[in-house]
Amino acid sequence: MQLQRQFSGQIVTLDTQNLIGGGGEGRIYPVLQDPSLVAKIYHKPTDEDADKLTVMFSHPPDAPMAAGHSAIAWPVDLLHTLNSKQQIIGFLMPRVFRAEPIHIFYNPRNRREQKPLFNYRYLHRTARNLVAAVNALHKSGYAVGDINESNMLVTDTALVTLVDTDSFQVRDPYTLEVYRCPVGKLEFTPPELQGQSFREVDRLPEHDLFGVAVLIFQVLMEGTHPFAGVYQGRGEPPSLEARIQAGHFPYSKKRVPYRPTPLAPNFKILHPNIQELFIDCFEKGHKHPTERPDTKIWLQALREAEDNLIICQKNHQHLYGNHLKSCPWCDRTKKLKGRDPFPSREAVRNQKHLQPAQPKQRKLLSLRPQKTTTTPRKPVPPKPIIINRKMGQYQPLLTPILTKTKPPSLPIIPLPGGGNGIVGIAKDAMWGSLWGVLCAAAVAGLVLGIIKGSLAVFGGTIVGMLWGGFFALAWQYIIPVGMSGSSLGLTGAFWGGFIAVAISGSIYGISNRLESFGQAVLFGGFVGTIWGGFWSAFKPPLTLPGLGRVWGRRGLFLGAIWGAFLGTVIGAILAGVFVFQESMNENSNSWLELLSIFISSMIPAIGVGAMGGIIGGAVLGPILGAPTLPLSNKLSGMRGAFLGGIWGCFLGVIIGVILGGILPQLGSIDLVRIMRIDEDFTIILSTIFGAGLGAIGGCFSGAAWGGMGKW
Repeated sequence: MQLQRQFSGQIVTLDTQNLIGGGGEGRIYPVLQDPSLVAKIYHKPTDEDADKLTVMFSHPPDAPMAAGHSAIAWPVDLLHTLNSKQQIIGFLMPRVFRAEPIHIFYNPRNRREQKPLFNYRYLHRTARNLVAAVNALHKSGYAVGDINESNMLVTDTALVTLVDTDSFQVRDPYTLEVYRCPVGKLEFTPPELQGQSFREVDRLPEHDLFGVAVLIFQVLMEGTHPFAGVYQGRGEPPSLEARIQAGHFPYSKKRVPYRPTPLAPNFKILHPNIQELFIDCFEKGHKHPTERPDTKIWLQALREAEDNLIICQKNHQHLYGNHLKSCPWCDRTKKLKGRDPFPSREAVRNQKHLQPAQPKQRKLLSLRPQKTTTTPRKPVPPKPIIINRKMGQYQPLLTPILTKTKPPSLPIIPLPGGGNGIVGIAKDAMWGSLWGVLCAAAVAGLVLGIIKGSLAVFGGTIVGMLWGGFFALAWQYIIPVGMSGSSLGLTGAFWGGFIAVAISGSIYGISNRLESFGQAVLFGGFVGTIWGGFWSAFKPPLTLPGLGRVWGRRGLFLGAIWGAFLGTVIGAILAGVFVFQESMNENSNSWLELLSIFISSMIPAIGVGAMGGIIGGAVLGPILGAPTLPLSNKLSGMRGAFLGGIWGCFLGVIIGVILGGILPQLGSIDLVRIMRIDEDFTIILSTIFGAGLGAIGGCFSGAAWGGMGKW
């Protein structure tokens, strides 16, 4: 089966002959081109699935990582058909190697047969890594929803991977639409959600925290469910779901009609802080879900509990808390009639850990003598289960708690707010101020060169263009960048001329002590600071699909964005038509007059067009549908510049409207005098003028920043 990646455009071939897994929603296949990826293909793909996957792709969580291991099997790209419909029918995700469901490790029988050397320290580390992965999801605004033992894969070194991520609850940060998790296992469902339809519930982090606590309890308590117990009341014992709903935690400090099951480990084997957290979650959190311990508290407690484990002198595979006087696993081995929960290496090497429990010897009374044969049959021992692995694989130290490094296969797509919060906004505001100063100096230098006729400015600009073009072409031969020579040369010439005109204009303005030049540069730095902050705080709606049209709230949002851009283009065209008509007039004698007419008419025309475009697009978008934005896997270069120009124009209009309406009223910056506007310039006209300047500056700055990949 051949499909196309939605964002990179690569054609991939799926190995449909070697099915990895499947379920009610879809099937998972290997990818022939990349063994590190697998593809999940839906049986019945829907538009809602495509929208949800697009949100997930555009906003990956800052997941903890270890070398060659993904803590969360997050979508790395979407897959669509090769026909004209280009329907999204699945997605790509990292492949998880040498991992098993978590119940293989916490179930005593499964662990003894398949992972006999996975000791109590590894179980603590498993719980820590599980909580770390869920913590990353909660920090990014996601909820797991369907927490259960089948969605958690564990490796022999206690690394954890959350799978079935497309069932997570996802919230679109732009439209605020919630894609709910429609499924869930009742034994991991908190009491407040028992009996409710999951399709009608918005999951919260505290809902996940209940399921996480259940899994931690099972990991550290030999697979025992925290609400499993022996019923002490009358009649039939209630179901596990009813016990959860009633809050009957057998280890509670309150009186409940249950006592722990006889074969369950003693609750006291847990670190005292872990015991208190379970009581806080299942007892205090029963009626007050917000009092359940969050992931940060669990991480700290599990780390402390793991650090306080000590080794038994009789069996070095027995580890227990230093708050205990003796090894509980030695006592448990006797209680289980010789079946050691954590067998020694020697026992595993000799496969003694697979022997059945020693039965109690009972003396049988027979009424008649038994016939014996002359050749008694030798008892046939049970066939041992052969473990295909090299011994000593657990000898290396545990893999350190997962470090935060991004997998190379994930596209560089920003998180909301720049992914860096206040720090990121402050940094971009600083860069924006420098960018604003540079742009203002370049514009002022260009104006001085035209009006004053300064040969120094013109000469510096030409030299800069030649230098930039030559350097770019030379760089092409030194470090190939995947761009044609002509495109690279033109790009270098543009940037060289841009920087040169800013430098030469600055020199000219400073040497001639032009006050207007200094005011323009200061104003540019001020506007640039605001621009950088806006650019960092607000990102383009990358969560929206890259094909077709959208309606409703999304159509309103995209309609406003496209309306601002199209209004800017139309305003510039109308201003050009007006200048062309003036050029046909005999009274227009010089090109400087035509340029002055073009600028004076272009700015308000663009302002009116951009503001009208935003209003018109916001009205028509939800009804007629708005086209989506031109997304790509690497948002840089020409595509990044195009997207940046569209988004920058939209932001620029908003910034321009705000500044145009506020600054003249505050009087902090004499915008009227700087822009040579009539004294009777009203707030409406100043807003239009600000929108025009904002659209021009935003379109140019957005194209520059987007082309450089500064998202």
